Formats: sequence, C-alpha cells, structure tokens
Amino acid sequence: MINLIYRNWAKAGLLFSLFILAYIYLINKHSMPLLEKYVLLNLAFLMIHQFEEYVYPGTFKEYFNTRIYNPFGFFRNKLTDKGIFWVNVILGWGLNIAVLLFFRDNPQAVMTAIGIIFINGIMHFFTAFKTRGYNPGVVTAAIFFIPLGLYSFNKFYSAGMIKTVDILLIIVYSLLGSLMIPITIYGCREKRR
Repeated sequence: MINLIYRNWAKAGLLFSLFILAYIYLINKHSMPLLEKYVLLNLAFLMIHQFEEYVYPGTFKEYFNTRIYNPFGFFRNKLTDKGIFWVNVILGWGLNIAVLLFFRDNPQAVMTAIGIIFINGIMHFFTAFKTRGYNPGVVTAAIFFIPLGLYSFNKFYSAGMIKTVDILLIIVYSLLGSLMIPITIYGCREKRR
C-alpha cells in the first residue's frame, strides 16, 4: 500500500492543484480573502512543481542522488521514497494546510509559507546555474515560485499587511522552514546495517 502512495501522490497532487485553482478562479473568485487566496495559490503551485519533479519529466530523485548528493557535504544522505513523501506531502502540503486552517488571517505566516517555496525556487535556479543544465523543478520554480514570492511580498508590503520589522522574521522563519528539508532527508535516510 505504501509503495502505491509513493508512486501516485504527485499525480494526485496535480489533480488537487487543478481543483484548488478552479476553486480560486471559478467558484469563489469574488468572495475569497486575499491571504486565503495566496496560501491556496502557494499550495497549488507547490503541487504543480512536485508533478514536474516526480512525474513529468520526473527523475528528481535520480537527479538529486547523482548530481546533488555529496557524502562529505551538506546533502550527505541520498533521497529515499520515504524522504520524498515526508518532505513534499507531510512538510510541504502540511505547512500550507496548517497555515490555511489556523493562520490564514496572519500575513506573516502566509508570507513565510510563500517564502519557503520562494527559497526552493532560488535553489533550483542556483543548481541549474551551477550544473549548467536542467533540473527537475526549475521550470515551475521560474514560472510559479519566484513570481509568487516577489508579487505577494510587494502586494502585502504595499498594502501595509507586513511591516519592515516583519521582514526579518519572515526571512528567518522561511530559512528555518527550508532547513527542515535536509533534516527530513536525514531522518528518512536508508539506515546502514
């Protein structure tokens, strides 16, 4: 059963993202609060990004384990199916759903969730630049993550929803949230016997 989930969660995520986008732009377009809209967009864009990484063209696991993995560096643990699921579904979807359910009226929390995928987008660009080639996820990072991060920051800041003093906290929380990725990969590593 777990292998079935590991093989299909990203495909299901694409379907969920289409439902979310339809909900935002067709069903509830006139009455949705701004912050709720942005956290839902963040979740939908994350799911589309994960489809690029793990379904089409896919191969992010192989890419990570052959091009990013370094037994003596920061990423010294190979990516496993369990790690992929935990990073993407439990942490990625979970954080956005938690913000949606409990903090959707808090611009700092919404901006932190957006900030985490913004950093992910920057990392995809850094990796593409460093390797001088495509990495699974870089296209959706360019189309969705980076523009959403820049646009929402500008919109929230211009509207006075976040203040200058909030920016440092948002950056710190976004960086800490991003650090959960290698920590989770480590926690889900294949144990040596």
